[in-house]
Amino acid sequence: MSIFDFMLPKNLIIFLILFIDINTGYSQNFLRKIKSFGSNPGNLNMYLHKPVSTADSVKLRAVKPLVVALHGCNQNAESIALQSGWNKLADGFDFYVIYPEQKRINNLSDCFNWFNEKDITKNSGESGSIKQMIQFMRDSFLIDTAQIFVYGLSAGAAMTTVLMANYPGTFNTGAVLAGGPYKMATNPFTALSVMAGSKNKSSAEWGKLVKDENPAYKNNYPKLVVIHGKSDKVVNPENSLQLIKQWANVLHTDTVPAQTLNSFANNQDITKYIYMNDKKQEEIFYYEVKNLGHALMVDPGEPITQGGKTGLFAVDKNFFSTYWIAKDFGLIR
Repeated sequence: MSIFDFMLPKNLIIFLILFIDINTGYSQNFLRKIKSFGSNPGNLNMYLHKPVSTADSVKLRAVKPLVVALHGCNQNAESIALQSGWNKLADGFDFYVIYPEQKRINNLSDCFNWFNEKDITKNSGESGSIKQMIQFMRDSFLIDTAQIFVYGLSAGAAMTTVLMANYPGTFNTGAVLAGGPYKMATNPFTALSVMAGSKNKSSAEWGKLVKDENPAYKNNYPKLVVIHGKSDKVVNPENSLQLIKQWANVLHTDTVPAQTLNSFANNQDITKYIYMNDKKQEEIFYYEVKNLGHALMVDPGEPITQGGKTGLFAVDKNFFSTYWIAKDFGLIR
C-alpha cells in the first residue's frame, strides 16, 4: 500500500483501482452517507454505521461511544469497514462508527494528505473536516464524549496522529497502524524519506511538536495503541518507535516498556509492550509483529473474537487486531 499518489507508477495505480472495483463487490447497505456535516474544508466524504444489536446479552447504551476509522491509500470507507470488522464489533458492543473518506480529486491514490500543511493544521483542511464530522455526531446523536476514539491504517494512521495532536481533548485513545509521529513531514518533498525511517528526534523534541499545537492545554492527552509489522517495506517500523517516543513525552511514561507479553494471544509472531505512567496506569500499547508487511491483521470467523476480511491490504494472521484494539479502547469489557 502506498501513501502518496506519486509513489506508484500511474498504470499501477489504475490497475489497483480496477482490482478493487472488480473484485470486492462491496455493498453500501451497511454504511449511510452523510451528505452535509459542516463546511467541510478538506472536501471529504462521511459515512456512518449505526449499531444494530446482534446479541441478547448486550446491554444497549443510552449514550454511545464513537469510533472514527480512517482508511489507507487505494482504499475507501467501504473497504476499510469490511476488512477491519469494526461494524461487527459496533453491533456486538453498541457503539457508532464513522468513516471519513478521501476523494480522488484531493489525492490520486485516495490517501489522506497527512503531509500537507493545510490539511494537518487545526480546524483546517482534512483535519478540520474530520473534526466537523465528530461534531455532527455529537449534535445528532447521544454520544459519550469521554469515549471518542480514532483509528487509522497507513495514511489513515498518520492522519490519526494529526487528529490526536490537534484535538487532544476530543479523543480518549487513538490506534495507529503502520504510521508515525505527528509532524514527521509537513510537505510531500520530505515525506518519502520520512517513510523510510530517516527522522530521529528525542522524546522531548517530538513531544514539543504536539504540545506546541495547543500550548494552553493542560488536560490529559489521548492514550495510544500502535501496531506495526517488522517486515513493512512501505513505512519503516522505526517510525512507530519514534511515535512511541513522542507520546511517551506527552503521556509522561518511560520510553522503556513496563511489561512485555511474548506470544500475545497465543500468537508467536506478536509481542505486546505496555508503557505505564508514574501512577502505574497503562498509557501506550505496542504490538510488534513478525512476518507482517504493510497490512492489517484479521482472523475471519463467526465468533465475536474473530473477524475482518482478507483483501489487498489485509492478511489472515489468526489475530483479529480490531478486537484487541477495541479491548485496549475499553469498548469491550
